[in-house]
Amino acid sequence: MPNRRRVTCVLATLAALCAILPGTAHAAPGRSVGLFREVPAGVPLTKSLDLRKLPAAAPREQQVRLSAVDQNVPAPVTFDECHKDIKNGYWTKNRFASCTITDMAYQRYACPEAGCAVIGTAWARVISTSNLLPGQRKLEVATRMVGWSLSGVVTDAMQFGIAMSCGPRYTTGTAHCDTPSAQIVKSVADWRAQSDEAHVFTMEGTDVPSPADSPAVQAEQRTWYVGERHLVAEDTGDRTTLVTGAHSAYLRCDVARLLYPGYAAGSDCAFAFQPLYVLDNSATSGFTASAALVRAALVNFAGTYPGTAQGHFAPGNPGYQGTSGGRTYPVTRLFHDTGLQAVHRATAELACAQHWGPDYAARPDGQVNTCAVYPFDTTYDGATLPAPGVDRGPSYAVQPVLDRDYQALLASVGQFVVNNHILDGDGYWVYPYA
Repeated sequence: MPNRRRVTCVLATLAALCAILPGTAHAAPGRSVGLFREVPAGVPLTKSLDLRKLPAAAPREQQVRLSAVDQNVPAPVTFDECHKDIKNGYWTKNRFASCTITDMAYQRYACPEAGCAVIGTAWARVISTSNLLPGQRKLEVATRMVGWSLSGVVTDAMQFGIAMSCGPRYTTGTAHCDTPSAQIVKSVADWRAQSDEAHVFTMEGTDVPSPADSPAVQAEQRTWYVGERHLVAEDTGDRTTLVTGAHSAYLRCDVARLLYPGYAAGSDCAFAFQPLYVLDNSATSGFTASAALVRAALVNFAGTYPGTAQGHFAPGNPGYQGTSGGRTYPVTRLFHDTGLQAVHRATAELACAQHWGPDYAARPDGQVNTCAVYPFDTTYDGATLPAPGVDRGPSYAVQPVLDRDYQALLASVGQFVVNNHILDGDGYWVYPYA
């Protein structure tokens, strides 16, 4: 849409061949669906680490970069748009695309002992993009090496490159990658002649389903993989040092797109990343009244109904411009349990009737209102109140708005979760400040 401010979200987490989830994950009470969890600082990425048993990470500040990219419509990441995030070391564009930038620094020494003189150096800017391919279980890892600077005994005949690996996250199932490992190693002269190279991994097999998941979720065959990549240099026999820019992380594949048309789109795999739904507050959005309700719920909850009478905040706010101010936790998509969606709808409509009267749907212009609610019915959060004994828990906000207006917002959100392959139990943020 023209004249619309759009947002690209950069979250702090594991830098990786794939991206790992930032922030805290939120699950509905009494439900386990294998939500994405951030690996806490200091916890090594090992084969014995079980993502499903990790505690929720402490809140972390989220960086938001304004750009012309529409976060609601995922697109591949390119070398040219990749930027070096000083805080995180990598950039996640969306659930299908991430990139890293490494300043490769190589030194060769005159002898193996400490204190020996440096006799040669090499430097290059290395950009690596990871794009999950649409409609497939494939990951394309592309590498660009440019800006070479050599000195001493290091000549353009010396070889440098990237080593990559791909494999199952859990070893109890049949998950595997078609190529467990791959290397792209060339001389500096060859890199200068052709700076860009790529390799494609295919993720295959399945994990053993978790008994805690519902039959519908188990049918999606959610399967985890781990990828790693690092820079390598030719072995000269001398003592050397190399900044390898090593990165490793997880991604998840499934068959949800094939099982339920209209449930998920894009690639059949996704990075463990909670994206932003960017709320369009412009006058041309087609859902101005509904957007105003969502924005108020996230930035002025006390001014909404039921407001602080029954809760103290609405979930989903990532914080203004990447700060912790106003930050709560992601909302969680609800798809399979249509009964719970109906409960949310009934709760919202009851609140509208109690506050605006039973005829809130009638309008003087002859059109029809509906009871708009945030969080949406299609989230586990929905129109729910704090648990018993919780003094400052989450709540919801309702208001009668023109039905056409609210349906337009729901269609926009619905297309967002489908396009971004957000499955039942996955979280996402709602950015109200655009």
